[in-house]
Amino acid sequence: MMSSIVDVVLFAALLITTVCVVQMYRKLKRLDAYHEDYQRIFTETAAALNSARDAVRAFHDEGRDTVAQLGREIEEARRVIAEIDARRPPPPGGERSAARPGEVGR
Repeated sequence: MMSSIVDVVLFAALLITTVCVVQMYRKLKRLDAYHEDYQRIFTETAAALNSARDAVRAFHDEGRDTVAQLGREIEEARRVIAEIDARRPPPPGGERSAARPGEVGR
């Protein structure tokens, strides 16, 4: 009789342990699926950040090139204005009396 009580207690303990192990297995499986999702998300995020970094670099490089080109164009415009001013005859009375409209005195 004592043996059967011990067997029942051990069987109950084994049954409870089995249920706990199955639940733990399911949780681990779910956690593994989450881990795969997180890995995929982190990989996609890293790729997106790399693309954003490349876009910022390209924007910076294009902006720098645009500013340099604009500087060259301004210098060219100043040179052309100086040539035009040099070719224009002085107004009657000797000196140029006033700046042209839109021109700031130099």
